[in-house]
Amino acid sequence: MRRIDPRIWDALLAAAFVAIGVIGFATRTHMSDEPPAILGYALIVIASAPIAWRRRAPLLVFTVSSTAVAALSLFGYWPEAGYLLWVPTYSAAAYTDRDRLLPVLIPVAAAASTAIVVGERLQRGLQGPSIVADLVVTFGVPVVLGRMTYNRRRRIALDREAAAGEAIATERARIARELHDVVAHHMSVMIVQAGAARAVARTDPSAADAALRRVEETGRTGLGEMRRLLAVLAADDGEDRAPQPGLARLDELLDGMRATGLPVEAVVEGTPGPLEPGVDLSAYRIVQESLTNSLKHAGGASARVLLRYGTDALELEITDDGRGPPEGDPTGGRGLIGMRERAQLVGGELEAGQRDRGGFVVRARLPIGRETPP
Repeated sequence: MRRIDPRIWDALLAAAFVAIGVIGFATRTHMSDEPPAILGYALIVIASAPIAWRRRAPLLVFTVSSTAVAALSLFGYWPEAGYLLWVPTYSAAAYTDRDRLLPVLIPVAAAASTAIVVGERLQRGLQGPSIVADLVVTFGVPVVLGRMTYNRRRRIALDREAAAGEAIATERARIARELHDVVAHHMSVMIVQAGAARAVARTDPSAADAALRRVEETGRTGLGEMRRLLAVLAADDGEDRAPQPGLARLDELLDGMRATGLPVEAVVEGTPGPLEPGVDLSAYRIVQESLTNSLKHAGGASARVLLRYGTDALELEITDDGRGPPEGDPTGGRGLIGMRERAQLVGGELEAGQRDRGGFVVRARLPIGRETPP
């Protein structure tokens, strides 16, 4: 259902107050010495019609309406016309910040109140409590209600701003993890291959050439993933984005690690099936980061990747028989933090540490919410 423009509601509200004012003015008790009725009708219209602009110019509407109602009272037309100020007063309080509201509200309300008091005393001789009650209803109650609305709208705006800031921070953290995983993995592979090429450059030029080709291929792949991430940063919401890697590309990842000299064994238990994109990406990145750490720190050891598909969770276990990252290594530490964040992001958990028999192990448990195949 299409939402009606608030300006239309304001125009209808203004028309309603004009009609109510005109009818009320026409049915009131006329005074013998009052000015011509046409002036009274004109003041009614001046007091009510500006309500149509109550959101766009609330202080101006309040000032014009207050002046017209004050004139109605002073001229002796209609001392009870203060109700025409309910909506303008409420709108001024509801749509204006305090620093702009008070310098206008206080003097205009004081002047209008004085005019209404004088008019009521001249026409009816009202005293004390009756006049005070009228002024409280005319100005006090609408101001209180308007400020309540203003504060509620401000809280909603602040909540939305906080939510937007949190979403931006979350997205930045996600992109930082992606950048770290991509750069760390491909740079580690390139360093290992470059070192291998340098070691055999003189004794086995063909092997050195093959290692350098793998450096080139790894560099191109890493550059492509970097460009994809940067494209995501620059893309509009409606643009298509390249798919994120998942466990479907695990064999490709393992082949790349084997080509760098890290023997990797893969074991799958249970029945594989489609996974939610977040779980699929997190699982792939956890395996990738774990093997990257093994390549950097295991020192010629071998690694093993276990995927265990259960009914409610996917369990990962990546082990190697090397020496593991040294104490205080900032790169390895950041990688472990990133893996834990990835697991927690999808409601899972991750632990990592040295094995009793030597080597390093990363274990993760990611909840499964499997997609239904198309």
